[in-house]
Amino acid sequence: TTSFGGDAPPPPPSEKIDGPSTALLSASAKLAESSNPSSSVPPPSAAAKTPAAAHDGEPADVSAIVRRAASLTNTAPSGQILKDAGKDPRGAVELNDRPSHKRARVGDTGKETVDSEDSSDTLQPFTSLPFYGDHKRAISSLSFAPSTSGSRGNNGGMSFNSNSGQVSAVLCASASADGCAKVWDITKNLTDVQSDDPSSNKKKKIAGSGHPSAFPGVATRLDPKLSLFGHNRGINDVAWSPTASYLATASDDKTLRLWSAETGDAFVEFRGHTNFVFSCRFNPQSNLLVSGSFDETVKLWDVRCGECVATLPAHSNPVTGVDFNRDGTCIVSGSYDGLVRIWDTATGECLKTVYAEGNPPVGGVRFSPNGRFVLSGTLDSKLRLYDVSGGHERGTFGNEYRGLHNHRPQLRGGKCSKTYAGHENTKFCTFAAFLSANPKRQCVVSGSEDGKVYLYDLQSRLVRQTLEGHHDAVLAVDAHDSLELIGSGGMANDKFVRFWGPSKMDN
Repeated sequence: TTSFGGDAPPPPPSEKIDGPSTALLSASAKLAESSNPSSSVPPPSAAAKTPAAAHDGEPADVSAIVRRAASLTNTAPSGQILKDAGKDPRGAVELNDRPSHKRARVGDTGKETVDSEDSSDTLQPFTSLPFYGDHKRAISSLSFAPSTSGSRGNNGGMSFNSNSGQVSAVLCASASADGCAKVWDITKNLTDVQSDDPSSNKKKKIAGSGHPSAFPGVATRLDPKLSLFGHNRGINDVAWSPTASYLATASDDKTLRLWSAETGDAFVEFRGHTNFVFSCRFNPQSNLLVSGSFDETVKLWDVRCGECVATLPAHSNPVTGVDFNRDGTCIVSGSYDGLVRIWDTATGECLKTVYAEGNPPVGGVRFSPNGRFVLSGTLDSKLRLYDVSGGHERGTFGNEYRGLHNHRPQLRGGKCSKTYAGHENTKFCTFAAFLSANPKRQCVVSGSEDGKVYLYDLQSRLVRQTLEGHHDAVLAVDAHDSLELIGSGGMANDKFVRFWGPSKMDN
């Protein structure tokens, strides 16, 4: 267990928070602002109370924490630039390398809009669950706590009982333009839905929603388990550590913060970016944090002290998304320059660059659960799945390669395996996620500017279902890693966190 120091979190900011945020500005508007020095975000006030561990800039050399990562992989040669020529093979895509968990049952009945080509006639469609969260301003990011590490006691993680198919804790974090991140514990609500006991839920009408049809009838308004205050501008992204012990947030105030997922205390503040921090992710070992910024760089941070250990001059335009692969040996970054790049974590070397025909701006990137594919969302209303497995002669890079051989891994992949189209995405940077808990219903989940959530069948690329209920663009979406459970968040005219699940799940 890592011990952190620091002061208690700052008091909540006022309701009005100046400055832009991800959920309120389009990528093009942010580009205009970032190119105008007079409109850049000022640094946080020196009088503001901040956590004890805060660092500016980065050291001259990469620290030992990154050098130790070299034991996981060797240096690889710079990858060639590969262009997506628009071809879309129909080959099968595998997201997981291990059997799925036994699944619990959540949700109510509903109706599927478009069926896929697989034998899914016994699967119940997703529907809105009768509880919701909210923020004061637009919701920019959602993230479910991971469950892949099993039981984690009382530290905020999730415990899964494979014998009973029951989940002991399901947590979801949301971030907003209001400068606050919230943690929602929906465990009891899911249990109530599964038991079909209407008396177990205290029903509350939505006060002041302005949209009486947003939730039919009545629904339970959730109280957050934690509210994380400290940033003085909007928050663009929120990420869980793999053990679900900590949360990281990325903000328009040019900083990142590390929080306790149990108490909400702020431990570390990460300083060094010179513009909005747009995206952040933990590595699987939870000792590194990667961030992407509108200052066009990707930075690696030592989680324990907040020190920047490496800066990658990654792109020629703002970096809109970053992620680690499954073993932490590689980082993927996406940018408004239209490029998706994969980096060696230990050396900072670019292993591969891919881009779509027409070079549309990239709004987000994510590795698949097994690390073999990268999902890229672009502002031409398309999602593209790139095969980056690129094996070497003794296994698949990123999965079997563990530094056991002296030769270099060769990233030979990079072709576009699938293209998903149907949602609207031309102005904002929209999240997408993999829904892979049920092998019979593997989907790519995407937000959309038309206020819907789109579920694409992973293999056929057809729209399996659209989820309707938000009354503004949906940028924030995530899918649980072991339950058929989706979360989504609406922009300024909606401001709700909604949850979706099927009426029945196979145990």
